[in-house]
Amino acid sequence: KKASVLERHIFFWLSFFIIVLLPTMLAFGLAWIVAERYVYLASLGIIASFVLMWQVLNEKFYETKKMYWLVGILIILALGARTITRNNDWKNQDTLWLSTVKVASSGHVIHNNLGDMYGRWKQYDKSISEYKTAIAIQPNYADAMHNLANTYLEINKVEEAIYWYSQAIKFGPRLWQSYQNLGAIYYQLGELKKAEELFAQAVEINPSDENLKKNLEIIRTQKALKH
Repeated sequence: KKASVLERHIFFWLSFFIIVLLPTMLAFGLAWIVAERYVYLASLGIIASFVLMWQVLNEKFYETKKMYWLVGILIILALGARTITRNNDWKNQDTLWLSTVKVASSGHVIHNNLGDMYGRWKQYDKSISEYKTAIAIQPNYADAMHNLANTYLEINKVEEAIYWYSQAIKFGPRLWQSYQNLGAIYYQLGELKKAEELFAQAVEINPSDENLKKNLEIIRTQKALKH
């Protein structure tokens, strides 16, 4: 009878683990960053099940009780060591992405974030390489195209920046930042008509941004003065 009660408890906690995770097992994505948080509550089910199963085994094999405790201690030590290692991975956003790419190298978002990291480190060649990898994995990834354009602009490769901002707009027509940045390039090049069109589109997408409106008015004023 006692064994039956323990088995029901084990079944309950294993079911708890699965049920708590069910909302994350959907056909569409809810989020992509820090996915380990979904397991925090569910892990209670695994821990409780492990403790209960340990109790069952300990009662069935009482003669080898010392061996079971030794195995238990070794498991705890191994899990503790893994926790310390994982804490180092979570030290900051850079160590997290560097560790993540080792186990999930096919993730386009991961390579996009590595591109951002290398850009902040001023390692532009690596940054460009990571963004291009992200785009190769996900050919319609507008955010990576926009970030790649930003990187080219940072190193004064204007033609490449124009191309990738245009690609970002093509695949992400609601990405107003690409319209803004491409418009700013054309403004610097003296092509006020193109700059006006791009800033007007940016304002249409993001009408609450006062800076966009001010810049559009400046361009229109300068364009009117030239005529």
